[in-house]
Amino acid sequence: MESKLRVAVRLDLDARQACLEVHGRVTEQNCRVLYVLARRANAALPGLFVVLDLQKASATDGALAALSHSSETGRLPVLTGGLVQESFAPRQLSVLAPAA
Repeated sequence: MESKLRVAVRLDLDARQACLEVHGRVTEQNCRVLYVLARRANAALPGLFVVLDLQKASATDGALAALSHSSETGRLPVLTGGLVQESFAPRQLSVLAPAA
């Protein structure tokens, strides 16, 4: 799979949910783009549930671990690498793992 990500964003305003459907190969380097997109979706409509759908993508173990950690803790990394709780973080981040 290619390392360039393609992401389709679907907003369900009734459910207050944004689904980011990811295609390509998610790596430790490019998974930060997914955090940025989650923040942007939440900035547009605060309090969203954000679903990262990786079912049509592949992911390195490190990238999947980082995304899962963010889902479990409710924290998104900042570009400097530190973790902060911020108002632009979605209310809930769920990760749908890549198909095997």
